[in-house]
Amino acid sequence: MVFQFQLIGLFIMFLLVVIYYNKNDYVINQNSLYKGMLINGYIMQMLYVLTFIAIKISCYYLIFVKLYFISVIVLSLLIGGYFVIEILREKYKNQGETLEEKIRIGKMIFIGFATLAVILIFSAKMRMLDSIVRLNVDYVSVFMEISLLVQLIMLFGFYQSLEIKKAFSLLIILIMEFVMLGSHFYFSHLAVLNSGMILIILYLYITLENPDVLENKMLKIERDNAIHNNIDKSSFLKNISHEIRIPINTIDGFSQVIVDSDDMEEIKSDIEDIRIASRDLIDIINGMIDLSIIEAGDLNIILEDYDIYDALDNVVEITKSKLKDKSVKFNVNIEKDIPDILNGDSERISQVLLNIITNSIKYTDKGKIDFKVEAIKSNALCRLKFVISDTGKGISKDDISHLFDYSDKSENKGIGLVVAKYLVELMNGKIDVSSDEGKGSTFVVTIDQKIISEKRTDSFKKKEGIKFFDASDKRILIVDDNKLNLKVASKLLSPYKVEVREAISGQECLDILDKDHDFDLILMDDMMPEKSGTETLNILTKIERVDGYYIPVVVLTANAISGMREKYLNSGFDDYLAKPIEREELDRILRKYLKKNS
Repeated sequence: MVFQFQLIGLFIMFLLVVIYYNKNDYVINQNSLYKGMLINGYIMQMLYVLTFIAIKISCYYLIFVKLYFISVIVLSLLIGGYFVIEILREKYKNQGETLEEKIRIGKMIFIGFATLAVILIFSAKMRMLDSIVRLNVDYVSVFMEISLLVQLIMLFGFYQSLEIKKAFSLLIILIMEFVMLGSHFYFSHLAVLNSGMILIILYLYITLENPDVLENKMLKIERDNAIHNNIDKSSFLKNISHEIRIPINTIDGFSQVIVDSDDMEEIKSDIEDIRIASRDLIDIINGMIDLSIIEAGDLNIILEDYDIYDALDNVVEITKSKLKDKSVKFNVNIEKDIPDILNGDSERISQVLLNIITNSIKYTDKGKIDFKVEAIKSNALCRLKFVISDTGKGISKDDISHLFDYSDKSENKGIGLVVAKYLVELMNGKIDVSSDEGKGSTFVVTIDQKIISEKRTDSFKKKEGIKFFDASDKRILIVDDNKLNLKVASKLLSPYKVEVREAISGQECLDILDKDHDFDLILMDDMMPEKSGTETLNILTKIERVDGYYIPVVVLTANAISGMREKYLNSGFDDYLAKPIEREELDRILRKYLKKNS
């Protein structure tokens, strides 16, 4: 009778496996531990039947017995592992890295116990009693008792973190395991273990692991997320619109004033303010672009050697310009023993620092902002510690916990802090915040960088001011579909007295070069209608090969996001110049291609 009952159990497990795996649309969302329980449960039932038959015909029955006991222990461990990991998922559901670490440790413990079980079972000496149903091994009970004890501790230790429905389901499983183990001790009958485990697997399918139930749950989550995202987008657009309008108002307002002014000193002062506002606007736009790249998971860190003091000087100078019209003192304290040349992404480090400092400037109307840089050297690594403190309005404890979530409605942050935190973590660094509401805030950023040299080399000479050189014997062709951009580029080139020719499309560029290719340099926009800069370059390269001439082509583009320089260089451009054009970068390009011996 017991054997027939176990055959029914085998049939039930077979049906359950078929039904579960037939839900192909949901396989990606299925729990790997539960899948393991299903397969192992089916194998356990199959081994029980095969063991019974092997004993009856006295053929290799000890091997089947041992394999059966191993499957029992592994299934028991799988049930315990499922129980523990589901609790951990609820406890640490908002702490991705911590959760993954806990799960990793759990898997290692499971593998360790499973390996130990295999060794103990195969090395054990078994004694046959009157039938298969009377076989017993102490190891089975020991492993099950340990698993049950761990589950009990986890459930009562973390029950407050669980949803009511899940807590109830796990409690039922725990009770079923107690009843199963108690019945096994009382009847000393392995069929009790088989039946109990099948009932647990079946109960889990009905309550927590049914693919149809999971699909409905996921659809609800997706619907809730869609509603939440719509609210987030509305909040995002409202916040970003406010941030964008501030510099635009400055630019537009001073532009109107300049038109009606005859005072050159006042005009120069107003233009400087327009430039500062333009920089702020570019920072906001770059932050928006970075956020979109972050969401797509495409933002990369580019490692190269750089002069840390040059990078910090740049941050300090930009900060001073932003504080021009504020009665806020900016204190700088940079340690002198920081190695000069490091390897890392200096652009991203500067971006992080400027984003945090800009946030401090925004919420500090009086008092001071302190910028301190320290370093701890260890072998070939240098741990940079940046401390930015302000005497601004401060941040409440509730707002600090959501400070780097842009969808939150906290007033004490902008898009820059969200990007800053992401970049710091991408560079394997850490960012901490402390604040006393009404008194100020302190941000601490730590990032490890590789030490290249303790002192500057010849290739890292400190930058000097721009010294224009005479390039009156040189010719440059500028290609851009925007006439204002052509005008800006021409005016920036005027101090060099270089001869400039303009083209408003890729095709016009090719037509000009067809008649006259006596140019020393081409500045080429990429995003143009009909023929892009890249397409024009490809055609030009083929023509040059045939006609035997070569003109350096520098891409001149507003596509200035991370990684684009490398992309354009790989596409065949000789160099890269981002819009808005920086005089320093333009000078570098001109010296490289027009004054090669300077």
